[in-house]
Amino acid sequence: MDDHTDLRRAFEAEEHELRLRQSKVACILGIVLIPAGIALDRIAYADQLATLTVIRLVAAGLITILYALHFWEKSAVYVRYLTMAGLLIAVASIAVIIGITDGANSTYYNGLFLILFAVGVLAPMQPFEAALLCISTLGIYIIACSRVPSAHDTTNTLLNNLYFLVLTCIISVTAVHFNYRRRFNEFRLKYKLASQHQELSALDRLKSQFFANVSHELRTPLTLILAPVEKLKSDAARLGPASQQLLDVIENNALRLLRLVNDILNLIRLEEGRATLAKRPIDMGNFLKHTAASMKHLAALKGIHLDLQEPSGDLLINADQDALEKIVSNVIANAIKFTPPEGRIDISASDDEEFVTIKVSDTGIGIPAEQLPHIFDRFYQVDGSATRRHQGLGLGLALVRELMTRHGGDVTATSDAGRGTTFVLRFPHALDATQFEMANLEDKPDRLADDPLRTFDRKASAQAIMVSETTGAKPGSISGQPDARSELPLLLVVDDEPDMRRYLVSMLRESYRVIEADDGISALEKAKQEKPDLILLDVMLPGVSGLEVCRSLKERAETRAIKIIVLTARVDEDAKIVALKHGADDFLIKPFSGLEVRSRIANLIRAAHLESDLHRTNAELKQSLQQLRETEAALVQNARLSALGTMAAGLLHEIGNPLNFMGTALQLAARDPTIQGDPDTADTLKDIHAGYERIHRVVTDLRGFTAPHRPEHPRPFHIESAIDHALRFTAHVQKGITIKKDISVQGEVYGSQSTIAQVLVNLIVNAVAAVRTVEEERKPEISIKSVVEGNEIIVSVRDNGTGIDPKIQTQIFDPFFSTKDVGEGMGLGLAVSHRIIANHGGSLSVKSSLGEWTEFRFNLPISSEKEDQVSHGVVSY
Repeated sequence: MDDHTDLRRAFEAEEHELRLRQSKVACILGIVLIPAGIALDRIAYADQLATLTVIRLVAAGLITILYALHFWEKSAVYVRYLTMAGLLIAVASIAVIIGITDGANSTYYNGLFLILFAVGVLAPMQPFEAALLCISTLGIYIIACSRVPSAHDTTNTLLNNLYFLVLTCIISVTAVHFNYRRRFNEFRLKYKLASQHQELSALDRLKSQFFANVSHELRTPLTLILAPVEKLKSDAARLGPASQQLLDVIENNALRLLRLVNDILNLIRLEEGRATLAKRPIDMGNFLKHTAASMKHLAALKGIHLDLQEPSGDLLINADQDALEKIVSNVIANAIKFTPPEGRIDISASDDEEFVTIKVSDTGIGIPAEQLPHIFDRFYQVDGSATRRHQGLGLGLALVRELMTRHGGDVTATSDAGRGTTFVLRFPHALDATQFEMANLEDKPDRLADDPLRTFDRKASAQAIMVSETTGAKPGSISGQPDARSELPLLLVVDDEPDMRRYLVSMLRESYRVIEADDGISALEKAKQEKPDLILLDVMLPGVSGLEVCRSLKERAETRAIKIIVLTARVDEDAKIVALKHGADDFLIKPFSGLEVRSRIANLIRAAHLESDLHRTNAELKQSLQQLRETEAALVQNARLSALGTMAAGLLHEIGNPLNFMGTALQLAARDPTIQGDPDTADTLKDIHAGYERIHRVVTDLRGFTAPHRPEHPRPFHIESAIDHALRFTAHVQKGITIKKDISVQGEVYGSQSTIAQVLVNLIVNAVAAVRTVEEERKPEISIKSVVEGNEIIVSVRDNGTGIDPKIQTQIFDPFFSTKDVGEGMGLGLAVSHRIIANHGGSLSVKSSLGEWTEFRFNLPISSEKEDQVSHGVVSY
């Protein structure tokens, strides 16, 4: 409620100022335009010119008095009433003129339309004020018209005029209403923005004060870190290599932190105007020579050619030497940082009348056109992603622009992405400064000038440029010499910070074999090649982020078992959840202790070993279970076959003798002349003989199935002989079918050639039946092939027929299982064939694609095997 009251009060105050201005303008218009109507009076009512002139002048005089009251402070407070009074004076003057002239027939009533239009468009009134003015105008007009003597058409004209006046009043009041709402809404937004701006300004001041306090507080401990480190490094002879490396890590990162602190502090001091510049005349030519010489060796370390064109002319400027050093050094350092090896940097200086211009051009990676306008913004980085390759907070160029502005100059940049960037610095020429300005320049030195950290600051600037070139291992390299301790777990340390890698490697290499990678791409390659036991993985990596590396490794079966510890500087819960969702096994928050790192690594390595043992045991159990299932299936099948064999043997004993008697009787009956002379009896005898043959064939199949003995009189024979015998035996069913043979001539089969031929006959007959059903779709074809593998010969019979439904492939070797129609077979052919191959020490199997092909394969021992070594094969489907 208080906020709304304050808003309304502030709006009324602004409305008062607007009313005062607009009311003054309205008064001036009335003072000018009302007397200007005298010219119209001279044309329309020349006979009443004097009277009308007096009325106009009186009205203009009254408005003049109101205009004067606008400038009196006591009366200006009531500007609302002054505005209303001025408008009513104008209305009244027009109404008097209407009453003096023709009343309702007078054309001067158009002046009322003008006033009402002005109210709706220009007057900053409230709706109720506009309504009051409109009602007053209508009343005054009616009174003026009533003073004129009536005419026969006056009433109609009055009503006509009032109609249009009422419409104009409605439109005017509506316009005032919406204008008032618009002004209020605009003011409310402006008021809200102003409030937010004040809050942001206050927060910005608090932020700047906080950063300044933090920066000042950090500089003292940095002094106490860098000074002792420098003292210890001076006594390097007393330290071992490992200690010297740790001192380098401490010094490099303390200098890096110092540079960030100084950049923040300098920006805040410039922003608040607390940093004073001790300007004095400086020859830019000499200054560039010294600066380029100091930066040249840094460029050379990176393999970059830095060239300074010989400055010429008068290059005198007024500048603070320390600030000038920051400006030029930052620009050149930026060029070195973003220029690849074998690149080039050109520096030049010239006198362009009022300015001294410095150009720094490089052949680096360049800046995209859409990002070029933002490079001088604070904390802005061209690559601000988690995969950026270059360090920093984005303060260097912002500091350059602030210092250039303080020197009265400017800085611009042009770039061609992928080809290079050019920075142009323009300083005002010292000759353009007047003696008065030179005399009033503050010669108060910057407090940083005598800072004991000044030397460290300059050293930090140089170190920031070469941090990635002068320290650490090369990208993706294996630290040190190859480690021969193959029994130790292998760790992969992935971090783009060379000092961080060096610290972790020095801490872990006593207990582990350690390899390194400095970006995401090399980390993926190392993980795939070396298969480390554990990876220490930083989140922010060049090329591919650490989280993407983690996700990619966990998605691959060959690297899924690698344990991954993610290193992150973020402490919020979201960062942890994201890391775990990407497959991380654990995470460490920077900064971390060495003891914590070693403990977590040891726990994960131990867990990995336990998981490996568990997987291996699980695989062995699965293999044993599969073997048990196969053995159980074989035992069940053998039991079924044994039971069927026993049953079939009993049947054969009971059927065999009567069947023999029937065969003998049929033969004798067929020779009887009486039967031969009677055609009907002879035909009946033939039908009986066909039935006998069918029963005899079934009995023969059953006898083959129930014979569990080894092959009779086994001996070596060529498999080609058995194949040829089978093909001759089935020649009568092969018509129109292409038979292909691919027979190996090496080795001989040991067993019974006749029974193997019987197996082949069964397989060929089945193949012929299969291809006959598809010969209208494609050319029927049967392929018979034999190859030698080890001490066995593999024989296959393949057809391009109908194939076998996968649902019944496991049943086709079962006795009495058949897909043929009743009367076409008993389903013993494949069962007998399977038993024959098993008795020869082999196994019969099938592969098929429904509607395309079927292939039967069996293996037989070669002739080098002895008879007593022939064992029963295992049933295989």
